Amino acid sequence: QVWRNHMYRPDAPPLKIVVEDGSHLSKHMVHTVFFWFPRIEPGGMLIIEDIQPIKEANLFRTQFLPQIMSDMHFCGDPSQEKDEACFPQLYPLLQSIHCEMHICVLERNQEPAIWNLTLEESLPPPNALDLRQCHSFAKAFGLGMNDV
Repeated sequence: QVWRNHMYRPDAPPLKIVVEDGSHLSKHMVHTVFFWFPRIEPGGMLIIEDIQPIKEANLFRTQFLPQIMSDMHFCGDPSQEKDEACFPQLYPLLQSIHCEMHICVLERNQEPAIWNLTLEESLPPPNALDLRQCHSFAKAFGLGMNDV
């Protein structure tokens, strides 16, 4: 509601840089990525702070980041067996990922920003904080759905 009623203006250009400096909870960080990344201007950046090894952020570091980094190398060759990126809603927009110390920067490619996503379309998928649920990742790294 805050987005639609107070922040979003149809005549405003997309944001160039978004800095996530909120809660250190993995769930909140993932929600930020899925909400803001599609809405950022082409060539823009999403900066996620405080991903240090603390209990609250561990799932973001150990479950979400490996999946999105795997998507950076996703080929999706249709002549091979059926495969799909872990985050098909983010993969087509992703130019690069840079992580150092306690910060990650996700850079947008030149695809247009997607402003008209509904709140439901902006939610993270079930696998966002459980890499075993991404079949491509689990298969590539030898993780069965029941492993770990």
